[in-house]
Amino acid sequence: MKVVTPHKVPDFDGFAAAYAFKKLNPDFEIVISGRFQQNLDEFLHLFEFEYLSEKEIKSKISDLVIVDTGNLERIGKQILKNVDENTPIEVYDHHPFIKKHDEQLKVNLFELGSITTYFVLKIKEKNIDINEDEATLFAIAIYEDTGNFLYSTTKPEDLEAAKFLIEKGAKLDYIQEFTSLEINMEQKNLMHMLSDNIEIVKVGDLAIAIAKTEIEKFIGGLNIITTKLWEFENYDTLISVVRMGRKVFLVARTKSQEVNIKKLMEGFGGGGHIKAGSATLENVSVDEVVYKLKNMLPKVVKKMVKAKDIMTSPVRTVLAYETIAKVYELMKLTGHGGFPVIDGNKLVGIVTRKAVDKAMRHGFEERPIKSIMNTKLITVHENDSISKVKKIMLENDIGRIPVLNENNLLVGIITRTDLLNADFKNVYEEVSVNFFEDVKPLLMKNIPNRFLNLLRLLGTYGDDCDIPIYVVGGFVRDLFLGIENFDIDLVVEGNGMEFAKYVAKQLDVKVVEHEKFLTASLFFKDGFRIDVATARTEYYDKPAELPKVDISTIKKDLYRRDFTINAMAIKLNSKEFGMLYDFFGSRKDLEEGIIRVLHKLSFVEDPTRMVRAVRFEQRFDFRIEDETLEILKETLEGGYLERVTGQRIRQELEKILQEKDPVKGIKRLSELNILNRIFPKTYFTVLMEKKLKNMFLVFKRLKNIYSKNNIFYAVLRIFLEFYDVETLKSVMQRYGLPKKFVEELKKMEKRIIPVIEMIKMRIKFSDIYKILGKPVFETAAHILAYLDDEDSKNYFFEYLERVFTVKLNLSGNVLKEKFKIKSSPEIGKIMGEIFCMKLDNPYINEMEKLKEILGGRNG
Repeated sequence: MKVVTPHKVPDFDGFAAAYAFKKLNPDFEIVISGRFQQNLDEFLHLFEFEYLSEKEIKSKISDLVIVDTGNLERIGKQILKNVDENTPIEVYDHHPFIKKHDEQLKVNLFELGSITTYFVLKIKEKNIDINEDEATLFAIAIYEDTGNFLYSTTKPEDLEAAKFLIEKGAKLDYIQEFTSLEINMEQKNLMHMLSDNIEIVKVGDLAIAIAKTEIEKFIGGLNIITTKLWEFENYDTLISVVRMGRKVFLVARTKSQEVNIKKLMEGFGGGGHIKAGSATLENVSVDEVVYKLKNMLPKVVKKMVKAKDIMTSPVRTVLAYETIAKVYELMKLTGHGGFPVIDGNKLVGIVTRKAVDKAMRHGFEERPIKSIMNTKLITVHENDSISKVKKIMLENDIGRIPVLNENNLLVGIITRTDLLNADFKNVYEEVSVNFFEDVKPLLMKNIPNRFLNLLRLLGTYGDDCDIPIYVVGGFVRDLFLGIENFDIDLVVEGNGMEFAKYVAKQLDVKVVEHEKFLTASLFFKDGFRIDVATARTEYYDKPAELPKVDISTIKKDLYRRDFTINAMAIKLNSKEFGMLYDFFGSRKDLEEGIIRVLHKLSFVEDPTRMVRAVRFEQRFDFRIEDETLEILKETLEGGYLERVTGQRIRQELEKILQEKDPVKGIKRLSELNILNRIFPKTYFTVLMEKKLKNMFLVFKRLKNIYSKNNIFYAVLRIFLEFYDVETLKSVMQRYGLPKKFVEELKKMEKRIIPVIEMIKMRIKFSDIYKILGKPVFETAAHILAYLDDEDSKNYFFEYLERVFTVKLNLSGNVLKEKFKIKSSPEIGKIMGEIFCMKLDNPYINEMEKLKEILGGRNG
């Protein structure tokens, strides 16, 4: 028999996922191990859903599907007795695995709030009918496992599935009833017993509550009881340990970003999410379990993320006596929404953009800023936890909080954006690993002396100017990947343009300044170039616009970059030459082959990064990290790519076309729906892939014939084939395509098939010429995209070489003077005939052929 089963003592998500799987695969039987969780048990008393208990399994299982867990220890023993090493076992789960899987398991892991969501969307896709009761079951599972869509694991797909189920008649009153977490009198008594036996365990700076008790009978709903107690007592982390009869049950909940509940519960053979989990043990005492808990907690608690780990520092401040007008201009320049106000090195207030704008409207430009500042100071200490900072922000409804050190001096500031953008995973890595590493040996090993000595020299010039100098970007990334890259980009913690001018003077090289962006370029006599930038943060007036800049520090400068793999710097100053600065776990992402954005608004600020993410992913054979992929998809759906100028998108596409395997990149753009956003009626098909591969194979050979070539235009011939005229016009305007390109494309669409047939049939060159003439580079590439066999390709290349090399020795003057032909059109026609003859046979006697033509006419 074929079996689908959830984990033992299933909850709504486990049972509903199994039931949904059976809807998709009717030849499977649902088999349940152990009792149901309480709220599911009550639900199944009201509605009839067919299933078998594991005791009813007598025959061998030919196929086993497990839902809502990947841990075989959580599967019923009777089920496992009826499988052998040859039984295929497939897992569908949404909990990230830490344990290594058995090779027998085929694992399907989805980043969803509920695994039921996956099957519901499959039911929707296949248009399988479900009734109201089934829709209600599935909806309760999704609502419960996403915490009514409030858990951080919730994904857009969960909401999409819920919408579908409500449209199918899911009963909202039942959803509310079975996810409301109400408890009965027995459960309330158990909750009181736990409340009276709470011990606080300190792990570093964290306080973790362990509640324990013992009862002789089984009372269901410990997960609900624990949640109620956790919320009522307002603990960051609560673990309930309860002996009921011969078994000990653990349930844990946390709000803390530092505690990994899933990992903790797996240590007891259980599982769950990072913030919620459970486990069941036999033949152990409560005290034994608590003792083991205390020993395991330090291993699953990451170092607390503190205010100082995410604050912006140093802080831009304004002086109390500065005018409102000056602060207004500063806010316009930097884009900041507020500033701390300082008087005599002491923090005396905060001024917001709203207050400044209001004062300006009332004509108070010349008044001191202290006259409108908010003196009710709410601050945090640099060692306060992020949870505390967030709580203070919410309770006081403020957008920024100054951070003070132990001497009550201002050392940083945290804004709402800092909290929103803080990727806690990366922050953990920042706290737990050293930011700095000496990579001088790697530089000396992999960088040729010419460039190594130049880097040392640049560091010395930094010493001369008393400013820190760093080499950043692709040079650093490729150093660790073992790829040769001598494109040197420098970042200066100071005035980059002044530094560039100093270097230019010392090395006698040309300097070009770009004042708007605080950058400069150095051009050496042999063509070598170095770009110099001022350490800066970029801020945008509107999404998708080019950035404005503001002087900042190296950490903030790196934070503005596109991906972690490009956000490292190596210091060049003499004392610290070769010191790597890695604030964002960049090397780890390089080692793991991950493309990750540095903050959640990255693609909004610069939507072309979506195309760039694909380029780097395909170039290095990396993968776009899951959360980054979700952010990319959300930003794409938000229409941000359409707000970018066509020129900027074109530049990114042209870079993809220069990659080693550009077709892979184009295909990936299509998979992510980016290509269709750039060209609205372009769809990547098997036929398009074949054409593009054919085209890229012949570019090198074509360049030997054409000195003037444009690969971007050639590829557009394939992308824009058979577009309607109106859409083609809008694409032409957006991407700056010349009118001639569009005319050639439309003309070739009508001729491409006849020309291909002529080439395959090896029709005479003169006949092909009468239709094709001397084709431009893009037209030649377009034709070759359609040719699969080498003989046809070679024949067409022979045509191209002939048509561009054949020259007539005969001139039109001969026809005028010797044969007295005065009409220019007639002369042109005769010369054309002779040219066609020479295409077919380059060795003809042109004068004889001319006489034949004229004789034939006269005759």
